[in-house]
Order: sequence, then structure tokens, then C-alpha cells
Amino acid sequence: MGKFKVPSWLLPMSSSNKDKQNRRSFSGFSHRRVKSDDNNNKPSRMMELAAKITVETEKLNRYVRDNGLPEPGFDVDAPDSFPPLPAELQTSRLEVVCAAQELESLVRGPRENVRWAVWSVRFQSISGLDFTETNKYLNTLSLQIINKYGIAKLVPVDGSSAVSLSQLQAKTKLDPTNLARVLRHAMTNHIFCESSEGEISHTAASRLLAQDESLQDWVGFNSEEVFPSAAQVLKALEAHPEATSLTMTGFNFAFDTVGTEPMFVTLGRDPTRAKRMGGAMASLSAGEGYEPRHFVDGYDLSDVDRRGGGVFVDVGGSHGFVCVELARRWKGMTFVVQDLPQTVDSAPVPICEDPSVAARIRMQKHDFFEEQPVKGADVYYYRWILHNYSTPYAVKLLRNLIPALKPGARVVVNEHCLRAPGAEKPWDERLIRGMDLVMMIACNAQERDEEQFRQLFREADERFVFKGVTRSDDCRMSVVEAVWEPGLVRMNGRGEDEDVVG
Repeated sequence: MGKFKVPSWLLPMSSSNKDKQNRRSFSGFSHRRVKSDDNNNKPSRMMELAAKITVETEKLNRYVRDNGLPEPGFDVDAPDSFPPLPAELQTSRLEVVCAAQELESLVRGPRENVRWAVWSVRFQSISGLDFTETNKYLNTLSLQIINKYGIAKLVPVDGSSAVSLSQLQAKTKLDPTNLARVLRHAMTNHIFCESSEGEISHTAASRLLAQDESLQDWVGFNSEEVFPSAAQVLKALEAHPEATSLTMTGFNFAFDTVGTEPMFVTLGRDPTRAKRMGGAMASLSAGEGYEPRHFVDGYDLSDVDRRGGGVFVDVGGSHGFVCVELARRWKGMTFVVQDLPQTVDSAPVPICEDPSVAARIRMQKHDFFEEQPVKGADVYYYRWILHNYSTPYAVKLLRNLIPALKPGARVVVNEHCLRAPGAEKPWDERLIRGMDLVMMIACNAQERDEEQFRQLFREADERFVFKGVTRSDDCRMSVVEAVWEPGLVRMNGRGEDEDVVG
């Protein structure tokens, strides 16, 4: 069989063809900027884009109003499409779309762009639900291939040199056509650039994919575990409409484990996949709005710390990164980090470099679906735990605490708490609602709102007194708190504080 010929549109352009394309291109499509020796007298790229959006939007707005056309909007009676435009204004419209997307990428930053590109998350363009909005799964696909084949690591990261497509192809198992099409698609998201004809260089985003191992894990976990599982959710819902089983999920259908084992068991048996998931969770915890500092600096443990001898139990706490930071802050407390044996066995020893901190942190092997072994602690803490489980499992998890609880013990949940639709900042809402779907895909689980958390504690045991939900302004995670009060009796079944009497 003869070799497949690379289509001409995938080959480097001739100078004449390139000139033709440049004459009809939009300024927002450029992927490579020439650095100036004197940037002080030039507006920044952000200001250039903002000015372009203003100028071109004013043209569109003037045309719509001068011609009495319906204005675009999101209400139910808004027009189905943007009004028909003459050619020069259609160019203005596309300039706005491209400039807005580039400006978003700049202000979001390379790391956050890559992190959420694997979920194919962007703000909706002004054009409404069009092709650019419905093909976003292709962002995930190009990232998946780049990450799987380690392409970012094959490109020099010093920025002083590029690598040709033919050189890259020789280092991978991809044929020239597929390598070129994947890279050039990724370039539309500012991942790699073609610095000259057929020469591939890094952008800030692709450099991160070469250097940041936890970000590589995040992309790999989401593109190779979650992405194929999402395609099987419909099968899972048809087979199990109540969607509460841990073994009837999109993940189970994708990886042929229906009715046999949950995702966490499957991944736990494969050290490579388990390590990747752990790295992915570390990457998320380092992302904007998810940093442990929000809880460490924002949750008050001063009363427990002052008493001396207070105990804080981090249930499902991985390698104890939250407890390390808490122990630095609260020096009168001790900490227990619980997780499954394979996780505890892989924890660093010592847990941190500061002996005074490490001495107050103990690792313990524990399955939180078994009875809690640490009796009489002051705080039992769950970070990113309950959202992994549907209500029947989450209730069981909380009930396993009860034999260990002393009066006044706090149960603290640190994860998303859904707000009313539209109450979040648009970007935050998209990410939080996206995480809610990921929980359905992987575990038939969910993010919960405040009332659902209240009901969850009530169903576990009415002696849990729900204290409410707090959240700092720059954090996406909430702190949900309940206190164990065995001497209180709930009146009227309502669960409000004023309805609880001794």
C-alpha cells in the first residue's frame, strides 16, 4: 500500500498562498506575536483587544439600532440568530468573537486555560449556540492526544528554538497528517504556535504541559477517564434511572465494569492510573478558588487550639496537605489523616520538613465506610468527599461517625455548595455546574445545595444540628458545618435552631 499523501492544506503554505490568506484573515486569529524592543510606548495586547471589541461592537450596535432590528439577548423572546449583516459588518462581528476569546484567554492565564480546556469550558460567544459552541469536545480531543503522546515534552522549552513537524513526527507514532491537524487545532486555543513555516514552538500553555506534572495528570485523568465516561452516561441513565449506584455509572459502562466495582476501586488496582488521579486532584487543589489556604486561613479553630490537646481528623485526607498547613497555624492541636492503605503507604515520611509540625500529624489507615476509630475528636473534616457519593452512601458515611462523636463535636464538609441558578459569577457557575456533571459521570454522585446538605445530615441522624454554610469571596469551595448534640430533641421535624430544645 502506498503512503497516504498529506493534503496540501496541512503542508506549509507557499508565500503566494500565505499572502492571500493574510489578506483575508482576522486579526484575532494570529497565534504568534512579534516582541517589540520597546513596549512601554505601546498599548498592551489586552488594551488592544478591549479597544477592538469596543470599536467593532459599536459598529454592530449602530447598525442594529439604525435599521430597527431586534437586539440580541438571552430572554425567551430574543431573536433566534444575530441579524443578517452586510459583509463588512459580518467581519466586525467575527472580530468581536475572536478578540473576546483571546482577551478571555489572556486574563484567565495559561494554566487555568489548559486546566479547563480539557473540560471544553469557555464563555458562550456572542453568536449564541453555534458551531463554535457545540464543537468544544474537540478541544478535549486535541489536548488528549497531545498529552497522551507527550508532544509538549518533545518541543524545546527555552523558547530560543523550534522543532519541525517532520522531526516531531519521527519522535511519535503519529503520522504527519494527524500530528499536524492536532497541533494546528490546539493552536486555535493558544497551545503551541507555528513560529515559521512548519516550525513548532511553545506558547506559555504548551510549555506548562511540558513542565507541570500535576497539570499533565489533570489533563490525562479528565481526557482518558472522564471524557470517554461522559459518552456513556445516557446508557447508564437508561439502565439505572435513579442514578445512585456506584457500579452503574458512565465510567462503568465505558470501562466494562458494570455491576462489579466503583471507579475508585478500578483506578486503585492500577498504580499508574491511581497516581495520575492523585496528581489530578493535586492540580485542582492548586487551582484558582480551590487552594487549601481558604480553609486554613478562614476557618476558626482558636477555641480548640486554646484548650490544648484538641484533635482534628481529616477523613479521606490523602497525604495530609491540609493538615500540614493547619498544624503550622494551630500549634496546640494534633491531627489524624485517614485514608486507604495504599494511599497511606505512599505518603511521604516525614510528612513535612518541619519536625514540630510533623510530630503532631499521624497517618492512619481507614475506610470511611467502616466505623470511625478515632473517638472523641473535636473536628471531623471531609474535603472533596461527600460529593463523590449519592445520598444513600453519603448518609452511611456520616452514620459511621456516630459511635465516635462526643457532644459538641463538629463535622465539617469542605466542597462546593450550589447556589441558586444565576447567583454565581458566570465563570464560577459554569465550573461548579461542570463539576456536578463530572460527579454524575464518574460516581452517580452530586454537588449539593444548602438545603440538600441540611437534609443529608437530618437523614443521617436528627442529633446532627446543622449550623449552615460559609464561603469566602474568592473561593469556590464552601464550608458546611454540623455539630453533634445527642441531648437535643428536634421538634416538629423541621430542624431549625429555634425548634431544637433540651
